[in-house]
Amino acid sequence: MALFSQRMGITPLEKAIQLESMDQDLRYGLWNVLQVCFWDQRGNDIYSQLDGVAKKIWFTFFKLPLDQCPNFFTYDMFDDLTDNCAFSVCRNFFLSHNTKWYQVYDFIEFLYNELKLTDIEKNKAIVFLNHMLERENAAYRFVGSQLVAISDENEINTIETALEENGNSVTSHFKRALSLLSDRKSPDYRNSIKESISAVECLCSSLASGKTKKFSDALTELERMCSFHPALKRAFLQLYGYTSDSGGIRHALTDESEHPSYADAKFMLVTCSAFCNFLKAKTSESLH
Repeated sequence: MALFSQRMGITPLEKAIQLESMDQDLRYGLWNVLQVCFWDQRGNDIYSQLDGVAKKIWFTFFKLPLDQCPNFFTYDMFDDLTDNCAFSVCRNFFLSHNTKWYQVYDFIEFLYNELKLTDIEKNKAIVFLNHMLERENAAYRFVGSQLVAISDENEINTIETALEENGNSVTSHFKRALSLLSDRKSPDYRNSIKESISAVECLCSSLASGKTKKFSDALTELERMCSFHPALKRAFLQLYGYTSDSGGIRHALTDESEHPSYADAKFMLVTCSAFCNFLKAKTSESLH
């Protein structure tokens, strides 16, 4: 429900999408997610890991002398939290306006991947993080174990399904495509597209039982097996052709080469994920 000030037109109903920025509401909100999901988990296995994780933060993330790393939480004789603890250093770093927006996201990713979480804990953290990102109109969502510049829920579900329901080789291509797309400092859209289409190529070969080496032949075999519309086959062959022509993605760079943007790479990741999900569903139907 809109608040009084929003209904009166004093404050905007929606803030601008935060793509390369992070306002105070978002920064504080994300810290509160860490507080609820990680820092407050006394008596939980997460809590027992924090001293070890502090050393990893010191050594790998902050790149500070390891012999200066304190315990994650340190209390005085009256059981009050002191400033001489890793928690306080992390908090000051996270909430400081001198810390860049992408460094905050780096910290969240690092922490999430260093903590050994149960599936329930992972799901809770991802749901809460994505809720906060959506609430504050951030242009990022947590997908798999990475923050990605994809804000549409259907796109997220499509990619997650492709990551979860395919074999190791296909999943590896999609994970790499996602990683190259979501690198906030030096994204590689060209190779992200290459990995996305390679995932489709890999799945088609696998579903066609490895009977053919050519992508077009594999699609023809799958068309025969699954009875999907020929237009879908033609459409994906054309998309594959976009990545394979003389100036395409899968060839060495030249002056005439394509220079894809974020939108191109995102489109290919979502489209290739959706097509793989479609092929898996169609082949499953054909077995019944």
